[in-house]
Amino acid sequence: MAFAGALGFLFACLLLRSAAPKPTCDPTACTSCPERQVEGPAPTIDSSCCPQCPPACTCPPHLENDCKMQGFTGGHVPAGHSFYIDFARKLCTCGPDGDIACASLCPRLPPTCQAVGSPVADGCPRCVCYNEEEMAVPAGTIIAQGTQICTCPPEGGQLQCSGGESKE
Repeated sequence: MAFAGALGFLFACLLLRSAAPKPTCDPTACTSCPERQVEGPAPTIDSSCCPQCPPACTCPPHLENDCKMQGFTGGHVPAGHSFYIDFARKLCTCGPDGDIACASLCPRLPPTCQAVGSPVADGCPRCVCYNEEEMAVPAGTIIAQGTQICTCPPEGGQLQCSGGESKE
């Protein structure tokens, strides 16, 4: 009899447990990942409700000042966030694996480039020619030099001027 009573009690507990309302997930209660990474652990809600956040990236020592100047205090950059270095010629991004990868924003130089300079305000290297004053002239540009019209070829190098003369 005691066994039958215990079995009945166990069966009743199982029925009540399955009939109990399950907590619902409210995704709006989850904070965004960058806030959880920088400010601390996630709030106390069902952990299966909120998505797992990728790890924040730790700024390497040589980039710490760049991170701080662009608002990433504490030496951490949330996954998916970016910052600039090298006078905005490179963009560094925190990847989902917790590593920072930097990529140049400057166009690649063709292998045929004969002379390199930075004739544009962005500071990116480009194929150039140099005029008589040693100023960089972008490849493909036509300029007046004295009474001559000069062209810098696409690969840079020497200015090609009218009248058969070449000027450096």
